Amino acid sequence: MRARESIDMKPLIIIHGWSDQASSFISLAEAIEKKTNRTIEQLWLGNYISLDNDVQMEDLVRGLDLAWRDRKLPIKSKSVDVIVHSTGGLIIRDWIYSNFVSKGLKPPVNNLVMLAPANFGSPLAHKGRAFYGRVLKGFNSNKRFETGSQILKALEMASPYSWDLAQKDCFKKSAFTPNGVRTTVIVGNRGYRGISSLANKDGSDGTVYVSSANLSCEYLTIDFPSLPRKPKARKIKSSKGTTAFLIADDHDHSSVALKDPDHEGNTVLINAITKALGISNAKNFNAWVKSCAIKTRAVMAKYSDEVDTYKHGFQNTVFRVRDDQGFDVDDYVVEFYQDADKGFLDIFAELFNRSAVTDVHAYKGNGAYRSFMINCTELYRIVDQEGEQLRISLSAMPDINDEKNVVGYRTFEDGDMHYLELNAAEIKKFFMPNRTLFVDITLTREQKKGLFTLQTVDELNPNG
Repeated sequence: MRARESIDMKPLIIIHGWSDQASSFISLAEAIEKKTNRTIEQLWLGNYISLDNDVQMEDLVRGLDLAWRDRKLPIKSKSVDVIVHSTGGLIIRDWIYSNFVSKGLKPPVNNLVMLAPANFGSPLAHKGRAFYGRVLKGFNSNKRFETGSQILKALEMASPYSWDLAQKDCFKKSAFTPNGVRTTVIVGNRGYRGISSLANKDGSDGTVYVSSANLSCEYLTIDFPSLPRKPKARKIKSSKGTTAFLIADDHDHSSVALKDPDHEGNTVLINAITKALGISNAKNFNAWVKSCAIKTRAVMAKYSDEVDTYKHGFQNTVFRVRDDQGFDVDDYVVEFYQDADKGFLDIFAELFNRSAVTDVHAYKGNGAYRSFMINCTELYRIVDQEGEQLRISLSAMPDINDEKNVVGYRTFEDGDMHYLELNAAEIKKFFMPNRTLFVDITLTREQKKGLFTLQTVDELNPNG
């Protein structure tokens, strides 16, 4: 009993997402108060400005730290619990890493519940102001024609910000462990209804993809040398730490934060949230991780045979292409095929690009970063029916074979660029539902003779 009381007495902080405000989470706070022993005085609702075009993510991270210390909230290890929604996930991750993990300190967060976090982007972040105004209330600010453009750049699919943050807190050093910040991600699988349905994308909750919400991710590096041409791919590296991941069936981006009082799944949802908040040790957390995985697999199984692909399993596949000199390559095409010699008869390639690849987004600020949304349910069907291998290659500009170019990449001519080939089993390891895979590709940058020459004075002036 004492252990439970000490857990329940921890302060609880709730942090909202982009274009939202603290007051919209009062119903969630009251539901937690009713379900647990926490009193309303112990619930802190964070509020921040997200629709100002001058505000950067770094400003919000510093702002959270200032507000935290101003209200004298505890900074001792595991002294508070936190709930975040949407953009709040990025803020708390950056804050934990920047202010604690990077400095060798233990963060004060005990149990962390992420509701529909935009961990690896949102397909809506690059939309225009009119879209936000009509669909997602982007004009609900005092600055009527501002949408928080700098924050939206960080939220955009395949943003360098989300890539860099993942490199730090997922692959370098993670705080999200059974003995550290015990983290649960809960995300819905249904889009919005009514006019807001304009925002819906297959595999999303209306605002974030299920796959880009999951904090567990993978990383793969592929080098394409000029000679020998065969690419070198390292083993896929899993993110460090452990995260519980739960799909809340039939919830959208709003209802998963308990904003729909009439949703029939609210009881199940609040039970999951309070369960995640009440975990007291690593053993219980590991059991909770397994329980969430079982429930998520059951949800996925319900929709695997549906013709409607909305709730299928998707992978967010993020490519970054650079060369061996460190320059970003922003003009390229990733090619998925079975056999180039088949040309238009390559049925596998046609089915893959038409049915498995559901969306491609190049980050607006730097085309070297791109997100490919892959319908794994459809891909597995194609593999089982049409073929047992997939080749991945790319073509990039500038083309070194073009006589006008003195620098570039050898990718267009026959025999220039080789390919990475995956068999049926490898395809299912490369493309897995409900996750983000970061693919870091390096090309060899070449220079033609004549780019730089050295001549003697006599050669330059033979007539003396």
